[in-house]
Amino acid sequence: MRIPIVVAAYDRPAALQRLLISLEKASYSDPVTLIISIDGGGDKRVREIAEGFQWPFGKKEIIHHKENYGLRRHILSCGDISFDYDGIILLEDDLYVSPQFHNYALSAIRYYHEDDSISGIALYSHGFNETAAFPFYPLLDGSDVFFMQLACSWGQCWTKKQWRLFKNWLKNKGPYSPTGKFMLPGDITLWPESSWKKPFISYMIEKNLFFVFPRQSYTTNFGDAGAHFKGTENFQVPLQYGAKAPSFVKLSDSLAVYDAFCEILPYCLNRMCEHLNEYDYCVDLYGTKLKSNIAKEYLLTSKQSRKAIMKFGKTMRPLEANIIEKIEGNRLFFARTADCINNDCFFDQRRQFLNSKEEVLYHYNIPQRHIEKSIIPNGFRPAFLREIMKRVRYFLK
Repeated sequence: MRIPIVVAAYDRPAALQRLLISLEKASYSDPVTLIISIDGGGDKRVREIAEGFQWPFGKKEIIHHKENYGLRRHILSCGDISFDYDGIILLEDDLYVSPQFHNYALSAIRYYHEDDSISGIALYSHGFNETAAFPFYPLLDGSDVFFMQLACSWGQCWTKKQWRLFKNWLKNKGPYSPTGKFMLPGDITLWPESSWKKPFISYMIEKNLFFVFPRQSYTTNFGDAGAHFKGTENFQVPLQYGAKAPSFVKLSDSLAVYDAFCEILPYCLNRMCEHLNEYDYCVDLYGTKLKSNIAKEYLLTSKQSRKAIMKFGKTMRPLEANIIEKIEGNRLFFARTADCINNDCFFDQRRQFLNSKEEVLYHYNIPQRHIEKSIIPNGFRPAFLREIMKRVRYFLK
């Protein structure tokens, strides 16, 4: 398959140089084309670095846009490169790749390219639920991948067919404001129009499509300051360095399939939880779904319930493990949706959990002995968690 590497660059010369060095150190089994797409109006050193870089593994091509496209239009133009090939591997300039990223990408594309339920392949391992502003732990099911109704922008692959289907949807849909069962998570609704991911996630929700994510990451993100980011956050994850043959699984056979809220799908839980099989329910273990996001009679949630049918503790990770193993406690509830106490303001709900010492201790796995202060009405400010809370505050802006 003809799958070029496409690098999207604009105004970060040092970041581009770092990414190109990592690409040069990676392993390639066949010649591969490198395409560097540079948005117009940025630092002239970006073009100098691109032109001076020697690519020893195949053809190198530079696309220099004379005008400033902006992030969304630039990424969409990079995706359109797939129409001239069998697909693309897309990398933004603040990334760094694993030596094994290309072998993994080609293996994943070959495995999933005929699966119509897959809309793309991620190279970055998703480990943070941005909607809840807490860590995310996918269920381990023996495979090297899991599935999410979220797009990845930190290293991703599209086949020509996958990209064509999205562009056709985008062309026919026009301005998109999802409602009802197609409602986006609260934080994503506030993303700016410069985001290409916002319409792509809307597309995935409406068409019931999923991205494939690796459990071990083949890219990591330096979070360099740029046109749409102040460079104040750390998105680093461990890279996969060892050469291995990935263990893939079909979406229909996976136990780890998640919606746009990072909540496991009920049909996955039902395979392991006979006590839930008789119900038609929605999963809200992070507690971020509003009434408008829930269309089921029953709800599995971390929100308090007036008349819980079942109650569970919150000790094991991931969250769903407490349900699978029937851990006793009073932290997770299965009840009629109408009996659950549901705040209609997404950000009020999130603040309620973020200001809970109990929730922070659980999600970040911090020993009690490291906590220097208790929660007081004015807020939660243990010295050990200052850096964590900086990140949390960023997502509350």
